[in-house]
Formats: sequence, C-alpha cells, structure tokens
Amino acid sequence: MKFKQFVRTYPVVFTLLIFTLAISIFNIYFNPKIAAFEIALVLILTAVALFKINSSFTTAKKAVASLNDCLSAEETKNLDSFPLPVLVFDSEDKILWYNRLFDKSVLSGNQIVTDSVTEYTEGRGIAEISNHPIFNTVVGDKKYTVHFSNISSKKTRAYALYFVDDTLLKNMGELYEKSKPVVSLVAVDSLEDVLRANREKDYTRIYSSAENLIENWFTSYNGIFRALGNGRFVAITSEGELEKMCADKFSVLEKVRNLEYDSKKAGLTLSIGVGRAENIADAESNAVQALDMAQGRGGDQAAIRGADENYQFFGGVSGGLEKRTKIRSRVMASALSELIKTADNVLIMGHKFSDLDALGASIGVLCICQALGKDARIVISKKTSLATPLIEHLKENKRDGYLIEPQYAEDMINDKTLLVIVDTLRKDFVDSQKVFSKAKQIVVIDHHRKTVDYIQNAVLFFHEPKASSASEMVTELMEYTPEIKPDATVSNSLLAGIMLDTKNFVLRTSTATFEAAAYLREHGADTVTVKRFFNNSLENQKLRGQIVLSAYEFKNCAIALADIKSKEIRLICAQAADELLTINNVNASFVLFKTGDTVNVSARSLGNINVQVIMEKFGGGGHQTMAACQIEDADIQDVKNSLEDAIKEYMQEA
Repeated sequence: MKFKQFVRTYPVVFTLLIFTLAISIFNIYFNPKIAAFEIALVLILTAVALFKINSSFTTAKKAVASLNDCLSAEETKNLDSFPLPVLVFDSEDKILWYNRLFDKSVLSGNQIVTDSVTEYTEGRGIAEISNHPIFNTVVGDKKYTVHFSNISSKKTRAYALYFVDDTLLKNMGELYEKSKPVVSLVAVDSLEDVLRANREKDYTRIYSSAENLIENWFTSYNGIFRALGNGRFVAITSEGELEKMCADKFSVLEKVRNLEYDSKKAGLTLSIGVGRAENIADAESNAVQALDMAQGRGGDQAAIRGADENYQFFGGVSGGLEKRTKIRSRVMASALSELIKTADNVLIMGHKFSDLDALGASIGVLCICQALGKDARIVISKKTSLATPLIEHLKENKRDGYLIEPQYAEDMINDKTLLVIVDTLRKDFVDSQKVFSKAKQIVVIDHHRKTVDYIQNAVLFFHEPKASSASEMVTELMEYTPEIKPDATVSNSLLAGIMLDTKNFVLRTSTATFEAAAYLREHGADTVTVKRFFNNSLENQKLRGQIVLSAYEFKNCAIALADIKSKEIRLICAQAADELLTINNVNASFVLFKTGDTVNVSARSLGNINVQVIMEKFGGGGHQTMAACQIEDADIQDVKNSLEDAIKEYMQEA
C-alpha cells in the first residue's frame, strides 16, 4: 500500500529515481565511484519519500485512533468497520486514509486519482467544508449527504467525512419538485389596436396565426393548454416543463413579435404570467400577479412568480403595446377626488433627487387638493433636488411655502393623512422612507414600468407605462376634475415635467401628450419661461462637454465615465447622457459617476434598446428610454465592465 501511495503521490520523483538508478547501474562498468554516489543518492531520496509517506500514514493512523477513542464499543469496534463510508484528510485537503466501505461504495473498488479530498466534495476544500459541515455531493451516479467531523488530539489534527448514500431519496425529491404545478396565463397585447388598423377579415387571419403559434409552442410541452377567448389563454404544466421553457427563453414571445401579415409586422406581442406554488390554486393566484407585473412593465415579456414572491423575467426587449383609455383617467380622477375630500390633510411626495417631472406632478396634485378645499403640502428634500430652477420659479411666485422638508412632514401625519406619491412606484426610492412608512393611506401616480419592489399597499394605484410623464398623467386628472382651473405657475410646472421626460416632445409622445400640453397652454403655460428651467451655467456646460468627449462606443452604445467634481453632478451627467444620443449610430448612452462610495449610472435610449431591462440587472429601473441605478461600495471600473457584459447579454437576447 505504501509503495502504491508513493508512486501515486510522487510520480515525477519515482520516474527520476528509476531513471537515475538505471544510469547508476550502467556507470558501474565505467566509473564505479560515480555509480556508487548515484546509487547512494537514489537510496537517500527513496528514504526521504518513504519517510513522508510513512509520516502521512502515521498521521492518519493517529487520527483514526483518536476518532476510535471517541466511539463507544456498542457503536463499532473501530473506524475501519464503521457502517458508513469514511474519508480522513488533512488541512491541505490531502487524503490520508479511508475505510473499506468507502473503497467499496464510493470508489467502487477503483483507485483514487488525485489524492485530494476535493475530488469527492465537488471542489470543496477544508475552508468551505468547515463553514458548511453538512453538504451534498455527487460521486459517479450516486448522491450523498456528507457530514464533517474535526479530529484532534495532542499531536494530531485531521478531519473526517462521513458519506450517507441517499441517492433514492434525493431522486424522489427532485421528481417531486419537478412535478409541482405551474400555471401560465397568456394575454395578447393590444388586440383592439390591431383590429382598428386592419379589416375584420385580415384581423381574423392575423389573430388565427398568432393563436396557432401560441398553441403550438405551449403544446410542445407536457401539460394542458386552453383558449379562454378574447386573446387570453391558460396553460397548466409542471416545474420540469417550466425548466425547458426557461431554457428556451420563452421563444414564443419572439415568434409572435415577428409575426408578419402581407409582408409587414402584424404588431402583436404577448404578456405571459407564470405562477409557481405547491398547489394549483396558489399557482393560479401567483400567475395573475405575474401577468399584471408583465403588463405593467410594458408587455412583450414573461414574468415568473414563485411562492417566495420573487420574480424572474424573460423578453421585454421591445417597446410593447400598452392599452390606454380616457375612461380610466376619468375614473381615477373621481376616485382621487373622493380620497382627498375624506382625508384630514394631504402630503405629496416624489422620488429621491426629485426632478422637474416629480416636482411638476406634485404641484399639479397640490392644485387639485386646493381646488377641493383640502390642506396639502409637498414633501421635498431641497438640498438634493435636481429641480432647483422650478423651486426658484415657485419662490418668485410666492408658492414655495407649500414645500416642506421631510422632517416637518412626519409631524403632520395622522391616521387620516393621505400620502400621494408621484413619479415613482418603488418603495425604496421615495424621497423620505420615514414619511412613507408612517402614512396609512397611500396613492401612487406613476408612468415607469413596474419593478419587483413596487408599492403594493396603495389604496389607489394609477399606473400608465405608456404615458410620457407623471406630469402628463396629473394633467389628465386635472382635466377630469371640474373644480380645477390651474394658473400659469401650475401650468408651467406641469409643462416642464412633460418637456423633461419627452426631451422636448421627441420621445414617448402620444396624442395624449400633446392634448395635455394644449390644455396647459390654454391655462397660461409659457414655453419661453419653461425653456429657461433647462438653461445651464457656462461651467456646467463645459463639464457636460468634458463627459461627452470622454465617451467611447460599445455595441452601438455610448459609455462615458464622468471624472468631474460638481455639486450638480447628477444633473450634468443626466444631460450628458441625453446629448450622447445625438451622435450617429448611438442607440443608447450610459454615463457612470461616483457620489461617495456609490457608483451611479444614468441610462438613455432612443427606444430601440430597453435601458430599463439593462439597469434592472444592477438593481435599478426606470423606463424603456430613461433609467438609472445606484451600486453601493463599488469600483467604477468594475461597474463599467459589468455594464458591458449586461449590454452584450441584452443584445444576444434581443
């Protein structure tokens, strides 16, 4: 055994010894003295190697003896006949000894290959094993639960692993997990728009083609598929089949998106909500919420929701086709008015680092509250706000008294206080967490696509991903509230918010956007006054140009690392990201900058790249054409490299 251990542990040394010994024997005939020296050297090296091997065996023997001392006579006479496979190794992960059952069951009579314990622990060494003393491993076609034991005596320190063969149990567990029910709810987006754009005969053919694509894809997996009518379907499968769907990345989304009729895109997309749970009822409930999430994020994607309430997303690379009607705005205006009337007071709050849209929408809601005779205040952190020009405009018109800092707002909250949150639906991105957590009644008005951490306890959730801005949505609410007649200050504030998020009516505009602008113009909005809100100082203009000059092109995207210092760095970097979109062949822009230990990314696009999906990989969010993220305790170069990887991954999925 020691000889085999020597050969296996020191193969190079063994080969050299044999080679040297052969030369020594050959040299006896020519120079006996040199031959004698060489033979002596071989013997010395052999003795050293055997000493090391013997030392290892002695360590193993002591370790085993030490462990035997801990075992009672009733349990077993010695470790070699222990009823479980046992492996002993040292602090360098080197195998010292194993019992007969390990040789028979785990090794199946084969010799060990590398003398390293990691060969039988799926790469785990002593450092990882000691932190997780019970773990699973696979050796050959058998699955084991391994228990770790620390062996120590006065002169010996080694470690033992006990292998419990539970292959059958684990296989049954995996089979059970894969057999759990999965419910998928499928909705064809914007069928009404396709119907209006085509003759009924053509619409029928388009819908029939889409239905065939959906049915063929889902029925290729083992389960039940049924059409519910009006562009909605349900499929019931298992976890095992869901794994295959995920591996396929829900290619049905792309198939329906690329569906053509008369040599042009049909314009259909799918929203898929997948629910996972222990039973069908809970899976169906999760599927409903997942479908709502998929549609709230703009459609053309699949959202998977599990029992742990976590989400997984596929698709979302196109703009989607969200349905939007004036009826909903009218209903929301009526519901908001009732909530305001029954409240003791109203607080209005936007997101962190509030911009013109957040403050503009807040001023619009303030106007609604005042028209309904209710006391209201806008909660805003002025020091970190990016809407300084609008704050100055309010001050000039003696309206800044309605702006209060978060610490003062906390004292105004009671059980009947209504908190209206605008321009964000993320609970971790509101201007004040304390104000948010203290409020009992919450209203959300936002146009960003849904994220996993959206506010779920709102009594009224007015969410329109297709709207250009929160200011546009608030303007619509004002139109359907008869008591309201906004003055020029309010109208200017709302128009500024719309112009900011549409980049002066270039991006994400619809007929509703221009109708809102027309309404504001009728009530005194002045485009020249609003344009001044966007003016820059000469210093800021130079810094913005410096960022633009430092940008480089990557996969039709412009990436810049802002190495500047300014109190208005957020505003400057956001403007630089906008300016980078004016460069030819640039479809999206990303500007990275640091504030303290946090790396910030401002992302913009022209619409053909969904920057929200990319920013979500870093815990951020936003809209298809405008998003951002903040990564704490990060290195800006590492974030840049990760951003490039995320862009590559997005391009491959698109």
